[in-house]
Amino acid sequence: MDIAHARVAGCSRELPHLIMNSIYCPCPPTLAFTAASPDCAARLQWVSENAVAVEFSPDPERLDLLPEIILPFRQAGLPIRFHTRYFQYELGHADPSLASAALEVHQRSLVAMAGLSEPVVTVHSGLNPDQPVHMPTLVDNLSRLVEFAGKLGMIVCLENLRTGHSSDPRNIASWAAAAGAMITLDIGHALGSASVQSGSCTVEDFVDLFAHRLWEVHIYGREDESGHHPIDDMEPFEPIIARLLETRCSWWTVELQDADAARNTREMIRRSLQSRFQSDARTRANMHAV
Repeated sequence: MDIAHARVAGCSRELPHLIMNSIYCPCPPTLAFTAASPDCAARLQWVSENAVAVEFSPDPERLDLLPEIILPFRQAGLPIRFHTRYFQYELGHADPSLASAALEVHQRSLVAMAGLSEPVVTVHSGLNPDQPVHMPTLVDNLSRLVEFAGKLGMIVCLENLRTGHSSDPRNIASWAAAAGAMITLDIGHALGSASVQSGSCTVEDFVDLFAHRLWEVHIYGREDESGHHPIDDMEPFEPIIARLLETRCSWWTVELQDADAARNTREMIRRSLQSRFQSDARTRANMHAV
């Protein structure tokens, strides 16, 4: 069965109580910018002055600094979500001691994040391809992390990657369902994945497969070995945006480091959304007038 026709049958755990019964984003999503602990002070200041929301990636070795680093965002009244880009800590590591250490670091991260802003964190498996992964360990530790997060009132999202085991959307969907996690769809990763490059599925198929657990989106033009690139043409993204707006996902992070690239890409997405919502408003007005 190809991915375009694959569906995850049922969920072994209940979805977070925050989820509405219907699937539809009734208003334009939040378009966040990204920031991270290694960013220089000037970039952090730029984000605080230009973002409407922030997804922040902390340093797992200096979690004590987290409240101080994100203080400018909080003072600016910006919603903040979190993103654990922990290349050295693999939740599903084949070495049980290293997997346990990774889980402990992620749990400490949740404790540091709890109560600071939005109770949402995105995690990964497969960031470091040199680390061997044992899939049952990954699901078990992800389940433990979701349970731990629940006690803190937080939601854990699992992100798809461009390469490796987390590039297959069926894996992400099944692991998230088994663990009770939500999902962050990285569009650039999906576009560059073997599944899409081979033609076995489209990014819209990713959206359909993830829809009932989709809690966040990372949006930018594409990813390659040199990093993330901005959107330079909205046309190929319009079908993806249309499909995303059929879900409940209301937070899209423009995952670009360069200030001009981030600002320009956000504006292109904003114009697309504005056009769509204005069109919907006109359609509803015409229906009421009949």
